[in-house]
Amino acid sequence: MRAFISISTVFIVLFISCKNGNDIEPKNLIGQWRPTYEIFNDSTQKWEVILSYMLLPNIEFTSDGKFLINNRPGSEGDCCGYIGSRYKVEDNMVIFSNFGTPCPNALCLNSTCKGWSIKKLSEETLEIYQCPNATYRYTRVK
Repeated sequence: MRAFISISTVFIVLFISCKNGNDIEPKNLIGQWRPTYEIFNDSTQKWEVILSYMLLPNIEFTSDGKFLINNRPGSEGDCCGYIGSRYKVEDNMVIFSNFGTPCPNALCLNSTCKGWSIKKLSEETLEIYQCPNATYRYTRVK
């Protein structure tokens, strides 16, 4: 019985430390973020600068749960229905809601995206996997 209690205690402590160690605080995500034009290459496991012409927008997470792209609701420019104009953070994922109407002739990937996965969040840097695309790096706009 004593061994069972000891093992149970160890599992509870490990669960709590794992749960609290890597969770993203939603309040740390709030603000405007500017793209660095760096993309993570999964095959080389390195960051690479985007060399082709590609216009990446600023993104913003507001304190009242709105998601904006270049100061407009996030769902406005999304023809495939992956990005909503509202968000919440859950298990290191940005989960979107309030999706727009998909564009009638858009060619979209059939995806089971549940949101964007936050890979790293610090005071100055955000690295986020934008499903179904890639991992991009952003810096906080001051």
